[in-house]
Amino acid sequence: MKRMLMILGLTLTLCLSVPVADMAAAKTATVNSPVLLQINQYYVTYTAPRSPYLDQNNRLMVPLRSLSDLLAAEVTYDAVNKSAVISRKNLFNQKENRYSLKMTIGVKDIELNGVASEMDTIPVLIQGSMYIPLSVVAKALHLDTQWDSNQRITRISEDPAYLPSGIVSDEEHVLGQHSDPSVRPIQSIIQTIANKDGVPLIKMQLTSQNTGKSTFGDNHYLRFYVQDSNFSHFDLYNQAQTKPGATFSVETTNTILAKSLRYILVEPCVD
Repeated sequence: MKRMLMILGLTLTLCLSVPVADMAAAKTATVNSPVLLQINQYYVTYTAPRSPYLDQNNRLMVPLRSLSDLLAAEVTYDAVNKSAVISRKNLFNQKENRYSLKMTIGVKDIELNGVASEMDTIPVLIQGSMYIPLSVVAKALHLDTQWDSNQRITRISEDPAYLPSGIVSDEEHVLGQHSDPSVRPIQSIIQTIANKDGVPLIKMQLTSQNTGKSTFGDNHYLRFYVQDSNFSHFDLYNQAQTKPGATFSVETTNTILAKSLRYILVEPCVD
């Protein structure tokens, strides 16, 4: 409870409206990205320095660091050889060996538990961060992963014991009592602006679709979990009646620090 109160306090600190005059005067940069990854009830709408994306081989690429932050893997990076080792224990069978995968930037060759193999795409370096193909990692670490071809999204289902605390609380991992499976975030627009002091801030517009069979209204909302210099969360409510198959959009007016932003996760909820 103490931890939850701390998160709520941080939320109140971060939920300050950006003055309209400052936004109008600032130079802006905008990135439009589809939402391609879901971990349990959380949609991964942003990872620094780039949201998950499909490469030229149609493989979903994610930042190496996210495997540690979001999926409790252990990650080590060798900057000299531009290689990474990703490993994870089986929490429910201590006698089972640790899964281990070694990958190198620009190279298709990998080592899985010490055995050489080859994948059909390559890890890349983006703004100092290594991006790797999630499908290869998921298979190597025995992640429960499914590709939803209808909604074009990769879904990872994990026992909450594997999900690290921080961005969302332990209680929310386990309960998810307000989660709404009828809402599917589909597109995010990230806009970088500068306030009057020149500090870069982030705004997000998120478009979601009603994938259910009934029309819903303002009792449906999106809970944003943000990690920048702190952890925080806030709720944005749907403002219109949304028919099955139709979309609605919400936009943050919260002060999110661009320089230290690492993740934005979104959980569709219903009262």
